[in-house]
Amino acid sequence: MQANKFCEFGPGDSATWPPCENHPHDPRTPEAEDEDCIADVRDFLDIAESAAMNGDLGKARLSLEDLVGAEQ
Repeated sequence: MQANKFCEFGPGDSATWPPCENHPHDPRTPEAEDEDCIADVRDFLDIAESAAMNGDLGKARLSLEDLVGAEQ
């Protein structure tokens, strides 16, 4: 909708929308990044668990150190 001399904004214009409240059906809601982080943590834990089950505790420890950071 274009602005004209009678009405600058209409009901469908983003300028008349209420603020974004992060509703899942609102197209302005940002994508969730937490899901990616959780998937990464699960991958590290799966590797560590598999290594520990196979008796390779060194590989399990390295996977956990990669997860939390070796310098900590």
